[in-house]
Amino acid sequence: MSRVLTSLRIPIAVLVVIGVWQAVYLAGVANPKYFPSVFEIASAFWVMVSTGGLLASDAVSFSRAAMGLVAASILGIGLAVLSDFYPAFGKGFQYISDFVQPIPPAALVPTAVFALGLGWKLYAFVIILVTVWPPFMNGVAALRAVGSTQINTGRMLGLTPWEMMWQIKLPAALPEIFSGIRYAATLSIIAVTVSEMLAGRDGIGFLIFKKAFALRTADVFALMFLVAFNGVLLNLAVGALRRMFTGWHLQMTERAR
Repeated sequence: MSRVLTSLRIPIAVLVVIGVWQAVYLAGVANPKYFPSVFEIASAFWVMVSTGGLLASDAVSFSRAAMGLVAASILGIGLAVLSDFYPAFGKGFQYISDFVQPIPPAALVPTAVFALGLGWKLYAFVIILVTVWPPFMNGVAALRAVGSTQINTGRMLGLTPWEMMWQIKLPAALPEIFSGIRYAATLSIIAVTVSEMLAGRDGIGFLIFKKAFALRTADVFALMFLVAFNGVLLNLAVGALRRMFTGWHLQMTERAR
């Protein structure tokens, strides 16, 4: 029964959002000119798909977010491993994290445009700088939390520090690291959309900016929901990778329930 409910979570959530949205529209709480009905949004989405270009723009934005997430995850895990090996480095880098992490993507774009120009370098810089922190911070915390029994067992087996890391500590930390990557997936969608809105020449963010200035409200909301769908899709991809690499942990969690 629980598995059936789990599989129905997304459809039920979508139906709830649609129902609430339409109820607000029918109640007249907001100006219909700036708060279109679900049917108007669906019609606008279909028109944009049928006229061409929308799916290609969506593929561009999604690929940027996905590649930026992969790069940020690799970098974040690598920094977490270095922090575990060299505590002084980890402590110093933590100060950098505390300073840089609160900077919003919109504040990074104007300066990055002058330094990196308009192109893949800009998107890579903004996405990685925004999304690297959850994998890094979760990785540091998870590596430090590895149980002493596991570490002592590795020492008894004569493992070197690097072997200890790759065979014991990192596998034990992966479930928590993937939690950070899942959160970073949402940040990557936000970062790429903001970057495309402020300095893009293509992609969903650029389309949102263009449609907003043309006062095509239904189109803007349709694109907004498409961005939300991209976030769900990227989270599902991260979840699939998590099951692939940490299936043992999920099985233990289910048994504990």
